[in-house]
Amino acid sequence: MSSIFHPKLFVIGLLVAVVAIARAENASVDQLIKKLPPPEKVTETDPASRDPMVKQITDAAKSMNFGSAYAVSRKLASRYPKSAGAQLLHGQFSLVVRRYSEAADAFHKTISIEPNFAFAYVGLALSESAQNHVSGAMSDFRQVTRLNPNADIGWIGLSACAEKLGRKGDCLDYARHATAVAPNSFAAWFQLSRAEGISGNKQAADKALAKANQLRRSAIGQARRRS
Repeated sequence: MSSIFHPKLFVIGLLVAVVAIARAENASVDQLIKKLPPPEKVTETDPASRDPMVKQITDAAKSMNFGSAYAVSRKLASRYPKSAGAQLLHGQFSLVVRRYSEAADAFHKTISIEPNFAFAYVGLALSESAQNHVSGAMSDFRQVTRLNPNADIGWIGLSACAEKLGRKGDCLDYARHATAVAPNSFAAWFQLSRAEGISGNKQAADKALAKANQLRRSAIGQARRRS
């Protein structure tokens, strides 16, 4: 099946977005994109998935030429205004090059086409957070938990937003929920460590951080064995 969401393109874009957003925000945001669930596929009936520009974006992303990937994704979105996939790619690479307002607009368009597209809400939340629109980002992450209640990403996002707003209790509750739905998630335990620390629970924070580091080392080891 042809898909506009080429797995390598998606992963490369996310990794760079991690760096871009994390530099502008706090470390908890760094964990959000790393744990995004696989995006929905655009079927062969979507004309954007067969456009040669998709390969250009893929090749540019592989070469770490994200400025070029962004420029082409913008053209793709303009050519296919009714394609959720094209709008999503535009939003993703706008986010990577820190055009946050443009990214938010693209993700809004994606949602207008596909209202239950969880990844679009994640991208929108990150765009809003990068512009310090924390309440808006929190609303978007709530939509993620509605659409994907058993994924950690929405709960981590809610916890990070509550942290920014100084809502220590909510920050802790959301982080605990993230570890409950995803007990093997390094990112969830990392956020719980932050939340426990903010709440003054040093022993609990240290325990959660130790768990996060254990899971991280295990994941690295598994990746090395597969390579």
